[in-house]
Amino acid sequence: MNLRSTLCTSAFIVPVAAAALLTSGASAAVFQYSLSFANGFLVEGEFATKASAPASFIEKNPTLTGETTGSWDFTTLTPAPYASTYLESQTMRVLQSGALMGEASNVVAGVCLDKFLYLNFSHVGAPAIAALDFSTVYEGASSYYFVSNGSDPSGTTVAFGSTGYNLFLFDVATSQGMFIATATSLNVTAVPAPGALALLAAAGASLGVGGGRRRRS
Repeated sequence: MNLRSTLCTSAFIVPVAAAALLTSGASAAVFQYSLSFANGFLVEGEFATKASAPASFIEKNPTLTGETTGSWDFTTLTPAPYASTYLESQTMRVLQSGALMGEASNVVAGVCLDKFLYLNFSHVGAPAIAALDFSTVYEGASSYYFVSNGSDPSGTTVAFGSTGYNLFLFDVATSQGMFIATATSLNVTAVPAPGALALLAAAGASLGVGGGRRRRS
């Protein structure tokens, strides 16, 4: 049994990510995503791809293996922060009945701050997410949210796509994740320019809050 250790990464937040994209001049594509849950929880956010990103890609830790079979190997993961391959930025927010519960940016200016971040994405035709593992983790937090279709409701690591998109609240002190709910829907849409820049500018007014990491088998 493996434990996802507490992440000790720089506490970059949304304003830094927004400022980097707004000043970089890169022709990044921006997408919004949302996952709804029957108990009033909502996970939403946005991510921007690098100008060099292909139409379909998997963004993950460069040394992660076994994620398609469920035999994940966390022992040799590249520690965060590390350069992302395809994502320029990524932000996740968790709301309950409209109230903000947690928020953080885990990819900032092409640097990934969450060594467990995972995204299987395509925008050939309509944009679509086949797998993800996003969180509100940041340095020094006592708890954080994560959503993944590579962890079943018990918190056990499984092959991506073999379970629903499950939302957890992870307690850093006990290294335990509390299952909250399985998403009833997942939506992802492209943000057309100049709406993309407006979205990032609006995100720049937010501050990130969040949390460590989870039990894995």
